[in-house]
Amino acid sequence: MLKKGFTLSEVLITLGIVGIIAAMTLPALLAKHRKVVIETSLKKFYTITNQAILRSVVDNEPTQYWEFPDENTPENVEAFYNRYLKKYLNTHKTGVMDYDTLTTTKFTIYLADGSGVRIGHKGHDWYYCIKVKYLNDWKKYNGSKCFLFGFYPTWSGQQSHLISTYVNKGIEPYVGSMKTDEDGNRVETTMDDLYTSEWYAKAIQLNNWTIPDDYPVRY
Repeated sequence: MLKKGFTLSEVLITLGIVGIIAAMTLPALLAKHRKVVIETSLKKFYTITNQAILRSVVDNEPTQYWEFPDENTPENVEAFYNRYLKKYLNTHKTGVMDYDTLTTTKFTIYLADGSGVRIGHKGHDWYYCIKVKYLNDWKKYNGSKCFLFGFYPTWSGQQSHLISTYVNKGIEPYVGSMKTDEDGNRVETTMDDLYTSEWYAKAIQLNNWTIPDDYPVRY
């Protein structure tokens, strides 16, 4: 008796169909994976840094009494970090990193999971990237692989409405001078405002640490 089997043409047709289905679904799967990586990385960074701050407060003093650097040099920022946070963060190493695109150097934290942080503006601005290598061209990857956070526990700027964002808090997704009315009172800031100003970490935080459906940056 003859055994039934597949012909070569049937096998090729089947493989072609599988290939088409894979080509249609793979980009969506990859995009979903990148989305999850970003969301997980941001939540992890936000959690571990603020836990470190809380542990430091126990051993040192409340953040409103921390002495931030008077001069914005990598050495001064490193001294600030070493005094208040080095003991409490799990890092691979720290040091001064050269930034070719910025023609400058900044103090950098190499976290144990492969991510990295560039600390600038007298210890106040934290540029976080899901991989250290992206720090060298931070602006290019802003919103996709890199995100800006702020550490201003004693905010003293003219925009008083930012007090609720920073004062007596730890490291928060960065947001600057929001919209105000003619009397200087804060008015509602929309997602579009955050997107326009490229404060992407704040937009994700406000969406319960998930990337919004209308997110404008390709990741």
